[in-house]
Amino acid sequence: MKKIISAILMMSMILTFALTGCGGNGSESAGSGESSSSPGAMPGEGKRIALVSDIAGTQVFVLSMIDGLNASAEKYGFEPIVVECADSAAYEDNIRALVEEGTDLIIGGGWLSADPLNKIASEFPDKAEYALIDSEVEAENVKCISYREQEGAYLIGKIAASVVDEGTTMFGAVHVTQGPSSFKWRYGYMEGVKTIIPEAKFVFNYVGNYNDPAQAKESALLQSEQGCQFINSAAAGGDIGVFEAALEKNFYTSGQDVDLTDPDNPYIVSCQIKDTKATVEYLMDMYFSADWDTDDIVLGVAEGAIGAVHITHESPNPISDRLSEEEISAVKQAAEDIGNGKIDLANVPDEENYQY
Repeated sequence: MKKIISAILMMSMILTFALTGCGGNGSESAGSGESSSSPGAMPGEGKRIALVSDIAGTQVFVLSMIDGLNASAEKYGFEPIVVECADSAAYEDNIRALVEEGTDLIIGGGWLSADPLNKIASEFPDKAEYALIDSEVEAENVKCISYREQEGAYLIGKIAASVVDEGTTMFGAVHVTQGPSSFKWRYGYMEGVKTIIPEAKFVFNYVGNYNDPAQAKESALLQSEQGCQFINSAAAGGDIGVFEAALEKNFYTSGQDVDLTDPDNPYIVSCQIKDTKATVEYLMDMYFSADWDTDDIVLGVAEGAIGAVHITHESPNPISDRLSEEEISAVKQAAEDIGNGKIDLANVPDEENYQY
């Protein structure tokens, strides 16, 4: 097993690097340690860094990673390459092509890239540097960044239980797929709700696609008919469909990854933050520092990568009038308790052993 280092310690090192300007004066090139071509050259000059991901479409998870790559390219001067893949075969073919083309760093964006990246990194360990966001593989030469998504979902669960009518016990959620990675979100959400409504029951539906607003909307409408006054949307690009259903049927909801609250849709009361733009920028800061390694890291509420709108992350949009100041304060306290370890959600049980 690869070593997992403290993300807080690493973030501290990166902050020190940023403040001192280490590596930003052109004296060293990142990752490989090669010298810059000329005095004053940007550290990424001449380097090619690629992000390999699912089709972006309306997926803010992918779009945010692309934004992070482009922002880092401006900061460090490397050539950014974005390759979107329609299926697993495309991932392997594209990653292999990037290696053959001499790409310096290949970043797998999302779990769909994990197996292909692991395979190519094992076949060509010295041909490129490799990193993976939002999944883990065993290859020693792949730096994996994963998240404790259950921490943000827990905060959303507490919000959900706070906005519904008294006596409500049925809660819904629309996800992309069912499985261990999805269960982290569902587990945190259920645990958060049950801190306020212990007798709560849950219904989950799975869209099966990362860009299917129509199917997500249909699932949300069905859950609304079953009495769900809050439906957590974790349907990637399908979130839009859930939001449309919420506006039509007047149930409350939340989105994922970035702030999707909308003054024109008061039923979106929060969003679970999973900041993939900041993650890519963070990864690039590590790559262009003297401390680059392939140790895995895990990010959560304590590191600022996971959270919830109006709780850990501010929003220009108004807070729902369904949430009192006392309720907001209680959820903020829960976030603080997660950050300092008083609430420990790190160990997610197997789904078959969890009591719904």
